[in-house]
Amino acid sequence: MKNTDTLDFTGQVAIITGAGRGLGRQHALLLASRGCKVLINDLGGAYDGRGAVDSKVADAVVDQIKAAGGEATANCESVEEGELIVAAAIEAYGRVDIVVNNAGILTPEVWSELTLESWQRTIDINLTGVFSVMKAVWPIFVKQEYGRSIMTCSPAMHGAGVAAYAASKAGLIGLTNSLQFEALKLKLDIKCNILIPQADTRMTRDFATSVNQRRKDQGKSVPPRAPKALTDRLSPDKVSALIAWLAHQDCQAKANIFEAGGGYFARLNWARSRPLFAVDKKDANRVPTPEDIRDGQEALSDFENGDMPISGDGTMGGPSAFEQVFNHIRSEQFGSDKNHREV
Repeated sequence: MKNTDTLDFTGQVAIITGAGRGLGRQHALLLASRGCKVLINDLGGAYDGRGAVDSKVADAVVDQIKAAGGEATANCESVEEGELIVAAAIEAYGRVDIVVNNAGILTPEVWSELTLESWQRTIDINLTGVFSVMKAVWPIFVKQEYGRSIMTCSPAMHGAGVAAYAASKAGLIGLTNSLQFEALKLKLDIKCNILIPQADTRMTRDFATSVNQRRKDQGKSVPPRAPKALTDRLSPDKVSALIAWLAHQDCQAKANIFEAGGGYFARLNWARSRPLFAVDKKDANRVPTPEDIRDGQEALSDFENGDMPISGDGTMGGPSAFEQVFNHIRSEQFGSDKNHREV
């Protein structure tokens, strides 16, 4: 039976970084329309982090929310100064219940052109900046025994021509899992999850323009623009529903990774193959050889008889290798395990 209740955020406060445009703006508008008070954090600079601070960007979102009857406050601090962002929310509203870590920069250098300076700047904003905000808000979450955190990751983590950006976003997965484990140890209602959005935003458009110009300058062909029907379908507002659900008190998801874009939603999971035990039962001290691995590809490619590691519970993706070996030893003593392949 379909639940007809409307998800409400009355009395709650959200910090949304990078909320001046694109995805962050739509997240803010949706939460505010559901009664949430929102701190709109945005520097108003370019997609690659360059340019002077432009407070009008955050102010415009605040004005739009207030015009619709909601409550919002603008903030132009850098995520590198997370304590200032959190302090601004406390000063304005006295509490913080939700943090949507959406701010980020994207530089156009391909691997052969990527400099250490550009790499470090991307990591500083996209990963260390999230650490800075979460480090500042965490004592508040712990004190009130409640909190919701959503990290904005990227499909670039699977591999793309932007190594610094991909690495910075992939790092958010480890951070999220670690924070969720901290909450689990304290037995608190703090939920930390990850969103991998795909949307047509200013960042994606400006990045594409920059890359295409570089290709032209190098005498290379430029790929055709995506059809308007697709870009319209991939508008940022078609992602925000998932943010609202993950931010709600009824949501019990923990250390989950979700994809969203164009009205499409899915959850991602790690997958482990069927184990390969390259140790003879008659000689537990035998050292595996490279040929054992070569000859064990059938097991290492068998995901139907594998499992899905769990994140955020402190088992580091359990069952760990130690547990797997222990279970294998027990199977030798008490019976075989059909899911194990031995060489």
